[in-house]
Amino acid sequence: MSHVNLSKVTTWLHEINSIPTLQVLHLRYTHLPHIAAPLPPFNLTSIATLDLSGYSSFNTAVLRWFSNASSLRYLDLAHCDGLHVEPLQAAVGALSNLNGLCLSSCNIEGDIDGILRNISSSFNYLDLSSNELTGTIPRAWGRLCHLRLMDLSNNSFTGPIPLSFANATNLYFLSLSNNNINTTLPPFFCNMDSLQVLDLSNNHLSGEVPNCKSPSLTFLQSLHLNGNDLSGKFPPFLKYCNQLIILDLGENKLSGKIPTWVGSNLPLLRFLRLRSNMLHGAIPANIADLGFLQVLDLSSNNLFGTIPSSLGNLNAMVVMQNYSRLIIDIGNYNYSEGILINAKGSTNMYTAILSLVTSIDLSNNNLYGEIPKELMNLVELHFLNLSRNHLTGMIPEKIGNMKQLESLDLSINFLIGEIPLSLSTLNFLSYLNLSYNNLSGRIPVSNQFSTFNDPAIYVGNEGLCCTPLPKCSKDAESEATAADVDKLERTLYIGSIVMGFIVGFWGSIGIMILRHGIRIALFQLIDRTCDWIYVQVAVKLKKLKC
Repeated sequence: MSHVNLSKVTTWLHEINSIPTLQVLHLRYTHLPHIAAPLPPFNLTSIATLDLSGYSSFNTAVLRWFSNASSLRYLDLAHCDGLHVEPLQAAVGALSNLNGLCLSSCNIEGDIDGILRNISSSFNYLDLSSNELTGTIPRAWGRLCHLRLMDLSNNSFTGPIPLSFANATNLYFLSLSNNNINTTLPPFFCNMDSLQVLDLSNNHLSGEVPNCKSPSLTFLQSLHLNGNDLSGKFPPFLKYCNQLIILDLGENKLSGKIPTWVGSNLPLLRFLRLRSNMLHGAIPANIADLGFLQVLDLSSNNLFGTIPSSLGNLNAMVVMQNYSRLIIDIGNYNYSEGILINAKGSTNMYTAILSLVTSIDLSNNNLYGEIPKELMNLVELHFLNLSRNHLTGMIPEKIGNMKQLESLDLSINFLIGEIPLSLSTLNFLSYLNLSYNNLSGRIPVSNQFSTFNDPAIYVGNEGLCCTPLPKCSKDAESEATAADVDKLERTLYIGSIVMGFIVGFWGSIGIMILRHGIRIALFQLIDRTCDWIYVQVAVKLKKLKC
């Protein structure tokens, strides 16, 4: 009855207790109300699976009541508040046949060393992730030879990984990520042939990755060693991991070259993240043979050479992907993959939509040469970052073919020429950085570029002009020329009037001076006009007096 609102059913525990043959009970996130004492005598003698995850009113009394379930095999109390170490250890210790326990995200604090002290030898599932557990990882847990899944991520465990874990050869899922484990990577991992997911990210692991001598970890699908202090060469044992889908070795101190076998021995690889290491050499051209590769992050290394034109053949970035299933399928465990991707000016963890993301990040290396025109074939690419390199030449005109592009960063290179007008046709482009290049000409103003009004996008390109930068020099010259023309026209107009008056006035005077007859006739006309005016005025005045 998971996710059914049972908040009004105050007698839920009594109702369940009346079904002694009940074997499997799922009440995830049902808003169960608090149960007050006294509790009924325990009657669930056949219960094998109990899921009360998300029960916010869970209390110690209910925990003790269920500790009488000697038949219980699997107990899930994830996201239940009010759990404490001592009552938990007592209750779980009484469940002698328990095979699986999930206490994820319960805000449990302290050292939980004794929680599995009396556990069954067939115990195979332990999830204590996202709590506030401290201390070292108990050595006794490594002796659980039937253990299949262990998730201790997002806690505060310290110290080394117990050597007793060498006995846990049946593990297919192990996550110790986001703790404070400080040790070298034990060589016994080479013998864990069943491992499908290994996540040791964001700890303080140091030293070299063990070099497994023979084919091992052949079932490994996901490997996260990012966020540590690992050194040495690119792990050579990975050439045998032909089931690998996710490989994240970012934020370490790995050196040497990226081996060419990455493109040939890892045919299912979809996510390759090697950012922030000390890798050098050229980018292997045959990385383009990884037909399922969706995310390629080689940023912040010491890679040099040109960008391989073969990257334009990455099929997963050419053809729209439609992944409806989980990236990693490991049975009943609800495991969600996630990796960090730097796009749109920030770094974010992508989980839920990771299967839909496509990204190439080659930033902060020593790459030179032109941007390969073949990259414009990646019409389903979402994020492209080539910033902080030594790239030259022009931005390819056909960049407008990359219709799904959402983020484009070409900053801090030596690119020349004008911004292609086809960039303005990318309707999904929401982040753009072209700063500190040698670009010139007018910034496009139509379509998508009308939203890119931050001058920081274009700063450092002395030849660029137009909104949001200062106006182009040609525009200024045109405006100045138009103003000069208007001024000249006004001057000529006024001058023509003055000249007309002068010519007309002095022309008339000159004629009168030169022609004696005309001068006499003009003065006689003036005399007659004045006499007529005088007579008319005198007559009018006479009439007024009468």
